[in-house]
Amino acid sequence: MTIKFHTHLGLYTLESYTQPKPQLKLLTPWADGPSMVTQCPIQPNSSYTYRFNVTGQEGTLWWHAHSSFLRATVYGALIIRPRNGSAYPFPAPDQEVPIVLGEWWSRNVVDIESDAVSSGQLPRESDAFTVNGVTGELYQCANETFTVDVQPNTTVLLRVINAGLNTHLFFKVAGHAFTVVAVDACYTANYTTDTLVLAPGHTVDALMVTNASAGSYYMAVQAYDSLSPTTMAVTDDTTATAIVRYNTTSTKKNATPVMPTMPQSSDSATANAFYFGLRGPPSPSAPAVPTKVDVNMTIELGLGQLPCDSTQSSCSGKSVAAAMNGVSFRLPSQMSLLEAQFNRTPGVYTADFPDAPQPSGTPMVEGTKVRRLKYNSTVEIVLQNPTAFPSENHPIHLHGFNFFVLAQGLGNFTPGNVSGYNLVDPVSRNTLAVPTGGWAVIRFVANNPGMWFFHCHLDAHVPMGLGMVFAVDNGTTPDSFLPPPPADLPKRKINKGIYRTPAMASAAMLVPLVLVLCTAAASAAVVEHTFKVGGTKITQLCMNSVIYTANQQLPGPTIEVTEGDTLVVHAVNDSPHGVYQLRSGWNDGANKITQCPIQPSGNFTYRFNITGQEGTLWWHAHSSLLRATIYGALIIKPRNGPSGYPFPEPYEEIPILLGEWWNRNVDDVENDGYLTGLGPQISDALTINGMPGDQNRCKGSAMYEVEVEYGKTCLLRIINAAVNVELFFKVAGHTFTVVAADASYTKPYATDVIVIAPGQTVDALMNTTASPGRYYMAAHVFDSKTVAVPFDQSTATGIVKYKGVPNYAPAAMPSLPPHDDVVTAGRFYWSLTGLARPSDPGVPTTVDHNMVVTFGLDQAPCAPNQTKCSGFALVAAMNRNSFQFPDQKVSLLEALYKGVPGVYSEDFPDFPPPMQGFRKATAVKKVKYNDVVEVVLQSEQYSSTLGTENHPIHLHGFDFYLLAQGLGRFNPSMKSKYNLVDPQVRNTVAVPAGGWAVIRFMANNPGEPAPKVQPMNSRKQQNTVRQRL
Repeated sequence: MTIKFHTHLGLYTLESYTQPKPQLKLLTPWADGPSMVTQCPIQPNSSYTYRFNVTGQEGTLWWHAHSSFLRATVYGALIIRPRNGSAYPFPAPDQEVPIVLGEWWSRNVVDIESDAVSSGQLPRESDAFTVNGVTGELYQCANETFTVDVQPNTTVLLRVINAGLNTHLFFKVAGHAFTVVAVDACYTANYTTDTLVLAPGHTVDALMVTNASAGSYYMAVQAYDSLSPTTMAVTDDTTATAIVRYNTTSTKKNATPVMPTMPQSSDSATANAFYFGLRGPPSPSAPAVPTKVDVNMTIELGLGQLPCDSTQSSCSGKSVAAAMNGVSFRLPSQMSLLEAQFNRTPGVYTADFPDAPQPSGTPMVEGTKVRRLKYNSTVEIVLQNPTAFPSENHPIHLHGFNFFVLAQGLGNFTPGNVSGYNLVDPVSRNTLAVPTGGWAVIRFVANNPGMWFFHCHLDAHVPMGLGMVFAVDNGTTPDSFLPPPPADLPKRKINKGIYRTPAMASAAMLVPLVLVLCTAAASAAVVEHTFKVGGTKITQLCMNSVIYTANQQLPGPTIEVTEGDTLVVHAVNDSPHGVYQLRSGWNDGANKITQCPIQPSGNFTYRFNITGQEGTLWWHAHSSLLRATIYGALIIKPRNGPSGYPFPEPYEEIPILLGEWWNRNVDDVENDGYLTGLGPQISDALTINGMPGDQNRCKGSAMYEVEVEYGKTCLLRIINAAVNVELFFKVAGHTFTVVAADASYTKPYATDVIVIAPGQTVDALMNTTASPGRYYMAAHVFDSKTVAVPFDQSTATGIVKYKGVPNYAPAAMPSLPPHDDVVTAGRFYWSLTGLARPSDPGVPTTVDHNMVVTFGLDQAPCAPNQTKCSGFALVAAMNRNSFQFPDQKVSLLEALYKGVPGVYSEDFPDFPPPMQGFRKATAVKKVKYNDVVEVVLQSEQYSSTLGTENHPIHLHGFDFYLLAQGLGRFNPSMKSKYNLVDPQVRNTVAVPAGGWAVIRFMANNPGEPAPKVQPMNSRKQQNTVRQRL
């Protein structure tokens, strides 16, 4: 059979493989697939074709990705039917139905694993289970339910697969029983049960007779939690459902299906009864168990801890680890083990894996240790799951072989006790669930040369080290030699990632997928498939996600072959890579300052180098009021990962973007404001992450909700993207610790309210230690005006919901400060101090330019084009200069660069002039490169009618030190109050109404930075933004 894989995973690599069986890849180990064991990852813009014979097996297998957690969505069924002329060893079914069980995470699954490995902790539990890729009706945000129609009094063959990553599963169909006839593509003696139990990687073929009353019946899936109760680990406790619907006239299409009674999640008795009760087919059809044993091994499965390594950037001291016989397995980084075996490359692995557990108290060690086996030797292994804490049922999977399960039990295995071995009709499997605190004995013949992975099929345990490899030597005949590698075998390319296990990948760019699927050929034919693996948009649990799938299917395509066929799988990774950014002043984006507007049907590419900043910034349109809706967060993570934060690593990070909403077109709002001379009308609502919440006049409005876990720390990245209002922000029942502002770290500052001006950002830690429930987050206006002027008095709301709390539970509302609470606002703004780490530059002490800049609002005669203006219009100025954008066809930066005269004047005053009234001018202040500039910002009342208000002053191109703030008028004697030790570092300062602030910065960025009253983009924007406005 031939299958071609195309992967569109960018920097993700793909090691996709069909679940190995002894004959499935006999003498074709190059098609086995586990990363760095039999092949290197498939690199971007390349492909790999898997070819192997399907001989000596019949039944249900499956294929899946073998790269990190990608197999959570990249998987499918592989069904092997009997050769023509052969029959099933049971009555032929009337219908066959593949049932592929899976796990679903609402987050990117690679991020789930990355976070776990980086932190040295177990990954978070899944958010849902699935049946054939969908969750069913019992989830709050169910979007689809798999339904199978059956005829009464027929026999249905269910081909059930547990494609879940980390969870054993109970499976039932209400009102029906099963007869198990095969497991792991190996026939069994008939076993009757009403409950199937499957570990990750298991397959079960079960006959189901449709002899219930006509109607609809749920098939249901729940977790079997085998963990020791004292581990305190969390398991997904949800239930996935599908529907078996009788196809009769008496079945009501919308009738509520009958629900089966599921076992308790900790019901090990039911699980062990199923696992222990299976037998192989009766003689003479059963394969003979080899009686002479050449290699005896005892392998103890252990969980423990190891010191964090250098790649685990958010690990604190110790990392969870796992081992077999005290060896925590590590994959090689240079080449795959199979290549090293074939090429006899030294130094890639050592052949000293121990045959027995190490003495008690021996420290766990890391290593790439294999156990070498002679060709055709018979191997017997006692698998011992420790009876001491911690313990759980480990599904141990052997690549390249099936094995006989001779015995299983609880407690410790007694050496030499072979009287309980089943040598007559043991079940054959490729994956064995070793019971919690128990043991199992397996036996197999090493008749397949190559490197064969032996590992726990709980995916979380693989990077922890719960595995080893068998190196099987060549035989003595030509048909027992390892063949040479295929020409398209992937070559090794080192990826820089944070995974503890080498060869796991880092970030990706996703592109759509194309389906190229060939039909299965006839018996003894070549069956060829091409899989394109990449991103697929999907809505699941009320979230729009991009997940990784094969051929845009979840589960992926089912492979059907006939025993004896040759299967070929083509895997291609041909996606684009990310872009490289360069820093440039041309990318600041201020309209007519650094660029002219982007014209209709035009485009411009912004490129930036991201250096010297960490934290939260944002991007937005810089043309008229378009930024009311065209904006987003820009988050800069530390260069060395979460361990680079100067505060404890948060459990999760939550962007909170506060905004304003107008029911009218915002361009019309701005135009009317200019034409009337009165400024824009007030907004109709405030928003949190684009949604106003449920406290406005329009009932049923969308409301942002975030689910949190009790006892965790969340990092809220709060951005005021509003156009014209400062905001108070609170979460009921919770407090904050501010750790950064405007992408500059601060000393921890405890508060229960965040005050944030337009353009500012605040990073705040919030501990989820309130009583589990639902809590409103709320934002409303801080109105600093000294005269009564209408403002938006609405309140935007969102919900912080603790996990497990029902959505109908009432939510507590925080008590927000009064709109005019200048004391609370001033306390917040003035209390923040910079972190001042040793590596940070200090405050420059020599000042080259001292400036005092006053600003305020007044009135001026209406301009001729202000057609709706009545006598006077609002006007604003700095040092009595009301700034005018240039009207030529060049921006200020172009004029500076090209030396174009007449675009601006270099006479912006350093101090407020004595003149009354205003001068309309395009005046700039020229400074030398590396000059240090100190500016006193003074809020003035130019008009008693208009009063004063808090002005958020933003400087493009630079951060500045905020040395001092105060009320009233600044005078030189106040310099003694300057904070030169740990001042805030910001790009936007809220100058209090009728007050002042002092900032200092170094002019080390050539160009035309623009100080403005309305805050716009910060100095070092991140990532490439392509605007087409």
